[in-house]
Amino acid sequence: MFDKQSLDSLLEELRDEFELEPDWEDLQRDAHLGVARSDAGVALGKIDSRVIALIEKHMPD
Repeated sequence: MFDKQSLDSLLEELRDEFELEPDWEDLQRDAHLGVARSDAGVALGKIDSRVIALIEKHMPD
C-alpha cells in the first residue's frame, strides 16, 4: 500500500518528467487510478505504460 512519502515521490517524478506533455491530465488521472488499483490489490488495467513504470518504481515493499 502506498504511504504518503511513496505517493509524493511518485507524483513528483511524474510531474518532473511529463508535466509539459500534451496528455498530462490523462497521465495524472492514470496515476491516481493506478495507485488506487494497486492499493486495492487488483490489476492496474489499461493505464499508460509510463505511469505503470513509475507505480512499480515507487511502490513500497
